Amino acid sequence: MIFLPFSCDQDSIDADTGVESFNKSANKKSSVNVSDHMHNPIEGTSSTIHRNKKGITVNFKTDGLIPGNAYTLWFVVFGDAPGPPSSTHAAGHIVGGSGKGNFSGHLSLGDIFDNGEVFNNPLTAEVHMALRTHGPAQPGMISDQIHTIDGGCTSGFPSGPSLNPDSDVVGYCSNIQVAIHP
Repeated sequence: MIFLPFSCDQDSIDADTGVESFNKSANKKSSVNVSDHMHNPIEGTSSTIHRNKKGITVNFKTDGLIPGNAYTLWFVVFGDAPGPPSSTHAAGHIVGGSGKGNFSGHLSLGDIFDNGEVFNNPLTAEVHMALRTHGPAQPGMISDQIHTIDGGCTSGFPSGPSLNPDSDVVGYCSNIQVAIHP
């Protein structure tokens, strides 16, 4: 009996070793600093994105957050489809006493953005990672605060492209940090 490894995608499998080989040119990694609301780099921070033809994975490490506040990280993707950027949730959690945040998320080819567009270009799209504060964690609202764009927010706080300072005011929501991956 002869065993031949089989793959359903376009990556190849070596018949002698059974090891999948990837097109190295199709795997990309980039790291950038995270910037604050004044567009200044935050020392000791990074946003690393791994791209391949199947999607993108990000790890966003930051500092200076308010302990006990709820935060969400968002993929904001430019150039994937005609028109304005598309966005979707990447990660969210309540920050502990150190004020450090470590957020990770993945966006697969074919995933649907909040505006209904389909993610098509993981290798070429410009990706901005936007960190959003949702103010202090509020009992009974934490799931919404760490999974939705306006969870726990009081109306009137910005959710557009501008960045603002962080706050420990209940109901305050705003984009406070960004990392840009061209």
